[in-house]
Amino acid sequence: MSVISSRIVRRIVEVSRVSTPTEVLLERLGLSTEPSSTTDEHPLVSAEVYYDLLERCGADDPALPLRYAEAIRPEDFGAFGLAIKTSRNVRDALERLARYILVVSDTLEYTLRDDAKGAVFVLNGRPSDDRRGVQLANECALAAITSLLRQVAQGPVVPEAVSFRHPGPSEVTSHQAWFQGALRFEAPIDGLHLDEATLATPTRLADDGLSAYLLAQLDDIHAQRAEAAVVQQVRRAITDKLCSGLPTRNTIARHLGMSGRTLHRRLAEHDCSFQEVANQVRRETAESLLRREALSLAEVAYLTGFSDQSAFHRAFKSWTGQTPRSFQQGAHRAV
Repeated sequence: MSVISSRIVRRIVEVSRVSTPTEVLLERLGLSTEPSSTTDEHPLVSAEVYYDLLERCGADDPALPLRYAEAIRPEDFGAFGLAIKTSRNVRDALERLARYILVVSDTLEYTLRDDAKGAVFVLNGRPSDDRRGVQLANECALAAITSLLRQVAQGPVVPEAVSFRHPGPSEVTSHQAWFQGALRFEAPIDGLHLDEATLATPTRLADDGLSAYLLAQLDDIHAQRAEAAVVQQVRRAITDKLCSGLPTRNTIARHLGMSGRTLHRRLAEHDCSFQEVANQVRRETAESLLRREALSLAEVAYLTGFSDQSAFHRAFKSWTGQTPRSFQQGAHRAV
């Protein structure tokens, strides 16, 4: 199960404008209703619960990710947030974000890619998805990173551009005003584009000594979370290779740097098998693709690793109780 820090979920609830009282929403999520609480009974929340919450709170509120970003503070994330505050400059802060994001959520994965002008901080952990909750989560993530950088940097942090893979809301004025840089929707990547001068901006509280202590703590936490994140790693690896056919367990094991037997054991520790994970990935990918009117059933079958359409038809019906065609028609009628 993919998870995310309850501190993120708490902030979303606090800034939402739904009619349900904040205390009621928090209680439904199993979180403390105390405003000053720094430790919840369940410090990690299911990513599916998070996406559902975003869809409920952000259905008619495109500015929700921006208010969330304004409310978030480095202190919300304990040692992770303090490590960002004590980094040397913006580039160092982003490198720490990319390295230790697993401490906050295993749905996120970042890469800092250098380019001719500076670098692009790319969000590449979540799959491209038509689900609105995932799209809002991506907006929340990049807006929050921009906010955190502005809080810790000595100078202004204005991205050259901000890009999202999904279509933009009908009104983007608030997004443009908040990010200040060029705003691109339906782009190839989700990312922040930063010039070299911004990356070199020093932080207010740079402290190498305190950083060393915090990073040692984060290394321990990261190692524990990395072990628990093996299912998510397998899911991502299968997704990447599906269009070339369903990969074998040994292929994925080699990709992850372990033997097939070790992968089997580690998945068993999480009460699942490689076949169960593969079927779940194929089903979720198929459902997402079938919602796109432009794709034929043959194309969806190919992209989910099936050698022929009839095999895809049988598998999809066994997973959902519906044929691919009926699911596709129902999804398009619901839009």
